[in-house]
Amino acid sequence: METVVADTCALVSLAIPKADTDYETAVDPDPLQYLLTGPEVLVPLQVERELHEMAGDDDIHAAAATNVLAASDHYTRVDPLDRAETPENLPDHGLDEGETAGIVLANAIDADGLLTDEFRSLARVHALLEDATLVTTPRLLRDYARNGHLRTDQARTLIETITPHRSWGSNAYVQAVRATL
Repeated sequence: METVVADTCALVSLAIPKADTDYETAVDPDPLQYLLTGPEVLVPLQVERELHEMAGDDDIHAAAATNVLAASDHYTRVDPLDRAETPENLPDHGLDEGETAGIVLANAIDADGLLTDEFRSLARVHALLEDATLVTTPRLLRDYARNGHLRTDQARTLIETITPHRSWGSNAYVQAVRATL
């Protein structure tokens, strides 16, 4: 993938390992860094607003959001509504503003992928995407392992590190992806 639009949940999930005191990104892989040094990453302004709001809390999600914002030189902020081919306002897709903005932007620029962890509405997100591939954090980590960017055990460890913080423990989708590692 050359161009990826990322939403809030996925960016926070990728930043969890660096925010987790039990995980050492100085030695072990930093998945956010992998993403931000690979394809061109576009972040809708609505997603960046959600990251700022989340960073105001006092938990691991706030620390992860702060880590994403600290890496803002490595992604491009885009207003998806400031384009001739997009609507004046975000449509009501029954998703939050950041996810909807990501879909609108991905469709407008013919992005290669939309990175989202909106597991409850994956079918809806998939249906709303025109050409972009729907990518989730677990799938991205699995693909990194399959492409040689990570070892399989590293991808598993990353999923295990992120799981308790993102409530993935009983998520059938996450478990199915993990089982393919």
